[in-house]
Amino acid sequence: MSQKISKREKGFFAAADFYGGGGQALVGVLYLVFLMEVLGLRPALASLIVTICEIWDAFTDPLMGKIGDNFRSKWGRRKPFIVLGGFLLIIAFSLLFMPISGISNQFVLFGVALAINIFYNTVSTIILVSYNSLSAEISKDPIERDKANILRLIASTVATALCTLVPTLVWDMYSNGKIQVSVFYIIVGILFGVLFGLPVILCGIFCKERIEVSDEKAKFSFKDFVEPLKIKPFRQLLIMYLGQAICMDIFSAGIALFAKYVTTPKGSSTVFLGIFIAIQLAAFPIINKLVKKTDTNKIYGFGLPLAITAMAVFAIFGQHLFVGYACIFFVAVGFAGAQLTSWIMYPHTVDAGELILKKRNSGSYSAIMTFARKLSTSIAVGIFGVVLELTGYVEKADIQTDSAKLGIKLVMSLTCIVFMIIGFIMSRRYMLSKQVEAQVDKYINIQRDNKLEEMSEEDKQEYNELIKVLK
Repeated sequence: MSQKISKREKGFFAAADFYGGGGQALVGVLYLVFLMEVLGLRPALASLIVTICEIWDAFTDPLMGKIGDNFRSKWGRRKPFIVLGGFLLIIAFSLLFMPISGISNQFVLFGVALAINIFYNTVSTIILVSYNSLSAEISKDPIERDKANILRLIASTVATALCTLVPTLVWDMYSNGKIQVSVFYIIVGILFGVLFGLPVILCGIFCKERIEVSDEKAKFSFKDFVEPLKIKPFRQLLIMYLGQAICMDIFSAGIALFAKYVTTPKGSSTVFLGIFIAIQLAAFPIINKLVKKTDTNKIYGFGLPLAITAMAVFAIFGQHLFVGYACIFFVAVGFAGAQLTSWIMYPHTVDAGELILKKRNSGSYSAIMTFARKLSTSIAVGIFGVVLELTGYVEKADIQTDSAKLGIKLVMSLTCIVFMIIGFIMSRRYMLSKQVEAQVDKYINIQRDNKLEEMSEEDKQEYNELIKVLK
């Protein structure tokens, strides 16, 4: 099979990340506040839903990774699950933001919302584990694969912008009494569900898997699931990925509450997020050029000191609206590299794993990435909910106490600072430079052709040294 990816196929592949970027952003920004401000759940119960669902994902993410790795069909290992997930996503999203009424008992409401969220998270797992695995299998040619993944990144960034700004604008209209909750639901629950599901379905239909797989299947075991953690660059990438992902999840989860209750004068979550997204879009062409010339870990970490400093100022003075806007501007400038590079690094860590382990179980790598983010975010969001409860937050209130305002501000800023520092430190240690990536690509092709024993002594020495470094 030709390793060349057609423009049409690249387009369908990239469009599917309209959900990966946009859907995750929308849920991250609105779901927690939806549970509290629309359904009326107490903060502790709302955050507990997120935590329980991530525990559920602790089982479904690795299971889905192994199911995908072992699945064989004439359509491939990933494509059938991507198509199925796309159809289910339309249903799941319409349920997720359904404005349930007539349930006054907090624990009954909690149970209904929990069941819906478990269904949604299961569908999300089917899609994301399969799609992220496909990103490493859409071509064996690293140049073609990088082109497809960079285009995916463009689509994801644009989707994040649209699916953050438009839903938060709709939310602002609802919270200000300009639209009814039914209109909010039609736009966010139904319309966006269709916009997310259709591109996923089309990706599953039209994209190809170009990595040959043997008929041998592995039984599921915890040992197999954690096997990718033997690969040093993958462990490093995982920490870097969590460093940026958790920051965005916590910031997104809290910004609607921050804008509504903390800023003076009252701010707009749409403006806060709009600043962040505008910087991402402006930075992308620059980063896209740098990726071709510079090691990705350097791009990741370059601006983080600025972002950390700006977030520290935000922690102290962010309640002053225009100071808050300015701080977020500089956070976004410094954070752009970290936010836009993780999934460009990912396929190269899978290559390193194939070289060492002599098998390409991309599903296990994808499952660990998905699971680690969900689990870490659930802990962070759970802490957020507990802090809100302890500091006196009252759901559906017009104003909040000073202690609740302080809790919202500090849990957002301090969490982001901690994880940005962690990501920055690990970026300095990340080992897959462009030189090392070229070595991995060289020897992985020799290995696939079963010609390792035919290498020259010089190549054998370089190969053995490379293996030692990657473990």
